[in-house]
Amino acid sequence: MDIKIYENHDIQSKKLAEYIIDFVKNKSDALLCLAGGNTPLKTYEYLVESYNNKEVDFSNCKFVGLDEWVGLSKEVKGSCYEMLYNTLFSKLNLREEQICFFDGITLNLEEECNRVDNFIFKNKGIDIIVLGVGMNGHLGFNEPNIDPNLYCTVVQLDEVTTSVGKKYFNEELTLNKGITLGLKHIFESKNKIIIANGRNKAEIVNRIIRGSKSKKVPASLLVNEVGCSIFLDKEAASKL
Repeated sequence: MDIKIYENHDIQSKKLAEYIIDFVKNKSDALLCLAGGNTPLKTYEYLVESYNNKEVDFSNCKFVGLDEWVGLSKEVKGSCYEMLYNTLFSKLNLREEQICFFDGITLNLEEECNRVDNFIFKNKGIDIIVLGVGMNGHLGFNEPNIDPNLYCTVVQLDEVTTSVGKKYFNEELTLNKGITLGLKHIFESKNKIIIANGRNKAEIVNRIIRGSKSKKVPASLLVNEVGCSIFLDKEAASKL
């Protein structure tokens, strides 16, 4: 794992944006998987700024969703799609066919998993996957002790995940399942980037990097994987 530590979250975000931009300049039809959540928001601001300055062209790229809360439609504020659409997708003028995202209210979740699997296979795998890391070490909604050999899958969410997730919503919601790219898709992605910022992530970052590889901390399974980097600010790296 390539460990990158930056002075602050702003520099961390800018460096990640530059990494993505440089990659897209060399592979204009890249398949990108970008996480929701708060950590990457500043990176997305930099991507939009570069796009508006005509420094990068995403018109031939494809985007696949990392995860979604089961039971939430795309329009609900706080859903993974809504967050990415409003902060990034809509500002890059992407066409509908460029985006493949989980439908959290579909009646057939297994079929939905197959649809997203097939989109990834058709595009010959993910070129860059950006992964926030949960307080319990999850990636996407791959919770502790999940089978690492799964592609897209439906999961029962950990209590830590549902508790932390409440901050994204304006109303009280009962969310106990998620649909996510499985760890097998993550392992097979060509460039795997974990991101973490803030002192509250320092303990889990230490467990990921310095602890033993274990399904109990899903992100730790990436430590020795080819093409894996972790972008940290100084606070998130403070216990290394």
